[in-house]
Amino acid sequence: MSVLPKCSRTGRRVAYLAVATALLGLPTLAVAGGDEVFSLTQTVSVPGLASFDISYIDPSLHAYFLSDRSNKTVDVIDTATKAHTTLGTGFTGVVSPCAFPNACNGPDGVFTVHQGDSDHDWDWGNHKGRTEVWAGDGNSTVKVLDYPSGTLLKTISTGGSFRADEGCWDADDHLVLIANDSEVSTSGAPAPFISFISTDTYKIVKRVTFDGTSAPKATNGIEQCNWNEREHAFYLNLPEVNGPGDDTADGATVVINPHSFKIERIFDIPVADCAGPQGMATGPAPQIALGCNAKTVPGGVRNSVVINEENGSVIAVLANEGGTDEAWFNPGDGHYFFANSTPGSTAPLTPQYLGIVDSRNDQPDQTIVTQASSAVGAHSVAADPVQNQAYVPVAGGVNIYSPQGHDDRQVYVYRGQ
Repeated sequence: MSVLPKCSRTGRRVAYLAVATALLGLPTLAVAGGDEVFSLTQTVSVPGLASFDISYIDPSLHAYFLSDRSNKTVDVIDTATKAHTTLGTGFTGVVSPCAFPNACNGPDGVFTVHQGDSDHDWDWGNHKGRTEVWAGDGNSTVKVLDYPSGTLLKTISTGGSFRADEGCWDADDHLVLIANDSEVSTSGAPAPFISFISTDTYKIVKRVTFDGTSAPKATNGIEQCNWNEREHAFYLNLPEVNGPGDDTADGATVVINPHSFKIERIFDIPVADCAGPQGMATGPAPQIALGCNAKTVPGGVRNSVVINEENGSVIAVLANEGGTDEAWFNPGDGHYFFANSTPGSTAPLTPQYLGIVDSRNDQPDQTIVTQASSAVGAHSVAADPVQNQAYVPVAGGVNIYSPQGHDDRQVYVYRGQ
């Protein structure tokens, strides 16, 4: 889930401050051009890490969070000191057998909720109230943990049979959206659903099922969501709509009203441009980047795209930036980051990549080989806007990529008026 500091159409302003980044002088692994070069500068060891899911950075806490299924916990890395700790216990971990791949594993999606903040300004300062870490689990529950103690505050059942996966938080309306991506109907047909949970009462206030009745028929699950403050709406990716279940039909991005819980807009995502939209990163207006996971056609390439948040039109096709699960936008340096599996293949023991795209021109800046040979696919990335570092989990730890230099890029600092 990418973190976008709040910047609504009214009542906000964006101040742009120039900053210089320290020259690190380390060689890059693979470069596709561009004016800023990232390279591996540090690896934080996470003992026993082999299976993981989504990661998340909260810049106000100077903390990186990772869903660690191997150790049945949430890993936390201090983005300033790089110290590693763990948060919470009792997640399902890696569960086998399971009716569907990964559908019983946990933790899955992870993100923070700041309680007691009347106005979520995101100036990267201190928050007034308690901080909670929310994480979906493999038994269709959401666990709410106190930060930094790790105390389990709530376990919320979403009422499904499989995992509660990815989620996002609407601070204005005190709502969390959580997706159960692997659910099926009694007949065995796909019936994934989302739950809206009040962060005040920890109760589910609405469920929407994507089975073709009151919402589009999602035939290959539900993926990443973002809370879009500019549009005051939830945005949610459906990898495939009315298809055979293999991302060979168009996907969609749906826009959901947080008050009525109605789907107000459905953006068709053409499979020829973006097959299987999964990752989502809200960038500078009006951009939203979609990380696409599948080949555009059998034997073809994997692309990602940038769309217009107002009408869903494709602004740019990012060639060969596909095979993506999680995508992230860093407002600190204006880059999109895509955790990519090998173009043309998702088989293990093949190279995995980090794609870096400049939001100013929607052109790839760089492609880094994060693992030359791996049994674990690349599917998780988050970036710290304070130090402009990208965090990519790999077996045994988390790789940190830093820029070697800087250009005339402006840093986004969001403040309330």
